Amino acid sequence: MQISGHYTLLRGVAFTALAAAGIALSAPALAQDSELNWGIRDTPRALFAPYNYSGDTMIMSLIQDQLLTYDADGALVSDVATSWEAPDPLTYVYTIRNDTKFSDGSPVTVDDVVYSLNLNLDAAVGSQLASLYGTVESITGEGDKVTVKLKQANSTWKFIPASIGGYIWKKASVEANLANYGSPQVLPIGSGPYMVSEWVADSHVTLTRNPHYHGDAPQFETVTFRVLPDDQTRFLAMQQGDIDGTFVVPTTALAQWKAVADVVDFPSYIWRGFTLDFETPPLDDIHVRRALNYAVDKEALAAGLFAGLAVPSSTVNDPGIFSGALPQDEVDAAYAKVVSFPYDVAKAKEEMAQSAYPDGFAITLNVPEDSATIGQLSQVVKANWAEIGVDMTLNLMPGGPRFQIILDHEPGLGVQVIGNRPDAPDPAQMAEQYFSIAQAAKNGNNSSNLKDPAIDAVIAKALEATDPAETARHVLEAQIMASEQVPFVSLIWQRSVVALKQGWTMDGLRPSYDMSVWVDRLNVK
Repeated sequence: MQISGHYTLLRGVAFTALAAAGIALSAPALAQDSELNWGIRDTPRALFAPYNYSGDTMIMSLIQDQLLTYDADGALVSDVATSWEAPDPLTYVYTIRNDTKFSDGSPVTVDDVVYSLNLNLDAAVGSQLASLYGTVESITGEGDKVTVKLKQANSTWKFIPASIGGYIWKKASVEANLANYGSPQVLPIGSGPYMVSEWVADSHVTLTRNPHYHGDAPQFETVTFRVLPDDQTRFLAMQQGDIDGTFVVPTTALAQWKAVADVVDFPSYIWRGFTLDFETPPLDDIHVRRALNYAVDKEALAAGLFAGLAVPSSTVNDPGIFSGALPQDEVDAAYAKVVSFPYDVAKAKEEMAQSAYPDGFAITLNVPEDSATIGQLSQVVKANWAEIGVDMTLNLMPGGPRFQIILDHEPGLGVQVIGNRPDAPDPAQMAEQYFSIAQAAKNGNNSSNLKDPAIDAVIAKALEATDPAETARHVLEAQIMASEQVPFVSLIWQRSVVALKQGWTMDGLRPSYDMSVWVDRLNVK
């Protein structure tokens, strides 16, 4: 999942690091007939996942049911599907419940489920989630069963129906309004615990209980997401009680926030970095790619911008995602073999001198204007690179179109800023997205254009494996192999933060929090 895509399991094995971080669930103090006010930075790009592969899942997951979901301990559980099985490595069969209704009172049918999943395979739709469906051959329905056939074994798939790729939409509604579905003009219809009652762009999105919801009524009568782009305005709203909480807390102002709210950090496996396109000069020169890496002071960046909530990274997967699959010393030994670049301006200049661009060059980076974090991070890297003669222009643009450039995968990708977290509790997903040849194409995430059949073969073994330890070892090998070619400037692994009204707590804080009815995990005081 692009972070303006985390989880606790690796193919059924609990990750002990996350299990320790998640608080055991207790029954929340239900605030029946009450209102929750939650701060967000920006108006959602769309409340329709095929058009919005981003952190707005915290809203969508309250409106849309998924085929499957996660419980508070991170285990896969039923949602629209009552049960599921994999009779062979290429086939997944889901039995659809018959008591689910959309918020307009119409039943959720197998046809709706098949249509919803197939949206991500339809080239005419151009779903931003297409990369999650890269190994899917077909999705069909018969009776109360939905069958997914894969082109090749990919046990990461078992988690996708519980991710942003598993939302169920009303077919008739989407078909009639596809171009602008999930906008303030065409509100989405879902079968989740809430429905959209009002959406005023740049002001708020208000949800009310879905009277037809098949589960228990959620604890809040209404949930209002208040759009507060300015950090200080959001802080004042928290201080004055205008909002009850937010996941948008500037890490540079944590001390200020802790004075007025209960601030909790939790694991999210967010990776941030800059991909370097092998097919765009001067980034096709490995000496340039090495120089750009040596020139970035990751330690200072992590400390200065993230206040202890980030550490320098060397590759796409946070080592914590392997916990429970392999002994820590084995993971540490593998990460020690990843080619890394400690901050060293002298070495950066040496690499530039060996390149075809010893006097430096100019380059442009597209920066999403709706992410203060990426903006600040990009400014730091711009200053670092200037020391070795690289003049980087920061081109501010809307986040959606900026991400679409990556998905369109036209020639000349150059340098791209990435903020991503896994959509599945499986390290193979991030490795596949950023290292595989198949992802170096339209709707793929491999904006480095790293294309190495040997790495692909290792990733295929990881995806085909049924033993979590075997999967983990193949992913670790792929990360080492990819690092030798320097496909990106890996910057940090980051934790997430939530600020809550003083006295409130939240259960189940883990990377998959926004793939569930997270508001029911708030314990209000």
